[in-house]
Amino acid sequence: MKILLSEYKPRKLIKSIAKQLGQDSATDCLEERIDLDTTTGNGKIASFDFSNGISLILFDCMLQEDWQINFSDAEIPLFFNFLIEGAMWHTYNNGDIRYQLNPLEGSITACPQGSAQKMRLPGKQKIRFTILLIDRKVYIDKIDCMLEDTPEKLTMLFEDVDAENPFFYQGNYSISASECIGKIIKDNHDGIIRSTYVEGISLELLSKQIRQYNDDMLYPEKQMVIRNYDLEKIKSARDILLSDLKNSPTISQLAKRSGINQQKLKKGFKAIFSSTINKYLTNVRLEQASLLLLKGCSVKEAALEVGYINHSHFSRKFKLKYGVLPKDYVAKINKDPLAAAVAKVEASSS
Repeated sequence: MKILLSEYKPRKLIKSIAKQLGQDSATDCLEERIDLDTTTGNGKIASFDFSNGISLILFDCMLQEDWQINFSDAEIPLFFNFLIEGAMWHTYNNGDIRYQLNPLEGSITACPQGSAQKMRLPGKQKIRFTILLIDRKVYIDKIDCMLEDTPEKLTMLFEDVDAENPFFYQGNYSISASECIGKIIKDNHDGIIRSTYVEGISLELLSKQIRQYNDDMLYPEKQMVIRNYDLEKIKSARDILLSDLKNSPTISQLAKRSGINQQKLKKGFKAIFSSTINKYLTNVRLEQASLLLLKGCSVKEAALEVGYINHSHFSRKFKLKYGVLPKDYVAKINKDPLAAAVAKVEASSS
């Protein structure tokens, strides 16, 4: 099936897809969504139009047949593409640039004004694919002060507000980035709660991909290719680590239980989760503790539940992360309605 899109505004884009499918789309705050019917597949396609020139398109579906999405010449944004499951083929710059994304791969692409581009998504298989669209004319005002510390090519990319030059980068992204997308897919709230929550995660996702690009360009020798065999062991190690926050294993014990040597585990863990093992565990413990506090647990109960026996140590760590002592956390959250709404999403999904 061929889908023709004449512009990149997310809401209009989803409405155009719906019209070509002979379906209706639904609007909910910043989200425009299509729930596919059985004639075209199953699952959903959604978009969110945020502030500062950032928007998001999400495919979480299985299509009945291959789709070829043709983008005609329009105000062309910058694409940050993330594939979790399935496959995606992308052609642009009048056919000069062609590539395929596989699971846990991402790309940053820019198509020059005056040239068309197309994407192909396969039918009969699960697709989980996200595009962050960046309107550089709007977004440049937000990040202009940050570009001094950015690699030259990426700086030039963001400053190319008239879309004069092509750009292509492809690489692996961290599992923590895929987990951001997973949170968007799993969230079942609506209205301002969902839109605010998804916007925060989208900004996190964008920052992770920019950081990944920076690392790849500045420190190419640190790039690490992880075989699928080792990837599964490292993911298993993460699951073991989090299975009992009260009694998490040491790194040595974790390596033995997951069947991988310590050095490879530590390097691989940092590569795919963008964090050392200990920092990752600390962050998860504190996040879980914050949710327990929101659910009404006392500071002592929350600390013990996530593995902190020393309450003073727990309070220091908590304040470093959240800027407030755990005894004052709930009051701080409740003073900010949007923060409270997002916190409730996290609490209800934990």
